Amino acid sequence: MKSFFSQMSFFLSGGSALPKRKGKAPGKRRGHRYRDADLEELARGFVGSIAPELSEKISVGWNSRMRTTAGVAIAVRCEIWLNPALKTISEKEVTQTLLHELAHLVAQHRHGRRRLSPHGVEWRQACRDLGIPDEKRTHQLPFEGRRMRRGYLLRCPACGESHDRVRPPRRQVACLACCRRHHGGRYHESFRLEILKNPLNGSGS
Repeated sequence: MKSFFSQMSFFLSGGSALPKRKGKAPGKRRGHRYRDADLEELARGFVGSIAPELSEKISVGWNSRMRTTAGVAIAVRCEIWLNPALKTISEKEVTQTLLHELAHLVAQHRHGRRRLSPHGVEWRQACRDLGIPDEKRTHQLPFEGRRMRRGYLLRCPACGESHDRVRPPRRQVACLACCRRHHGGRYHESFRLEILKNPLNGSGS
């Protein structure tokens, strides 16, 4: 049986299918995540002309634990993970989500370790370069999600801005707006977010 993406040449690929890499073994499942060789080849084809160094580092796959999120890009590891439920919608939606996440990787690759606004001007420029100039920040997709208690608040000690989270962050994080306003976009301890229990969700445990 042909893979789900073996015929995906009609959408933003110039009218011709991208060849499979010789000797490339199919992605293996590792727990809830598994890589997809066809998707990785597709991603490299999109990125190769605008960020060739990045194209060889990209890995793409599926994450079965995703519920309401269509995809996620992890710039520090050049990884993209997609929600398997996308395959029940359309191939076009899979490709669109892949391009959306690729734009995050391209934007961060171009600007190094500088902190970027997730859907700021750098991301929008990357979208234009990838051929999706009108891409939206989020996609409204018919996913059924779990309702999870957001037991933590992250609050900036400088501006007071707060965000609720299901889990506390695993590393130190600072207020992006304050870091950009006062410290050139670089992390500064003065704007490190305070981790508080969310009063709307009890103890958050």
